[in-house]
Amino acid sequence: MTTPPRLTVTGTNIGAADANALADFYRRLLGYETRIEEPGWVILRPPGGGHTLNFQAGERYVPPAWPAGPGEQQPQDDVRVCLDPAGHPFCLFLG
Repeated sequence: MTTPPRLTVTGTNIGAADANALADFYRRLLGYETRIEEPGWVILRPPGGGHTLNFQAGERYVPPAWPAGPGEQQPQDDVRVCLDPAGHPFCLFLG
């Protein structure tokens, strides 16, 4: 039996037309620190370390459509769907 490789997810990449502006939005929203910032590429991380958010500019970036259409996933009543400056939907709820 072959042992599968052990993988660790250390970050999430988010595409945007303006990666630096979007990173600034999430930096202020979450209180994350800038690890690397270059034109079109930013890495943010929580103050105590951990999973990073990485922002990359894309020339052909197309924002997602929201709200969802008929038959597509919809949020629950106690969830608020917001859009970030690049058009990515994200949800806020009290856990």
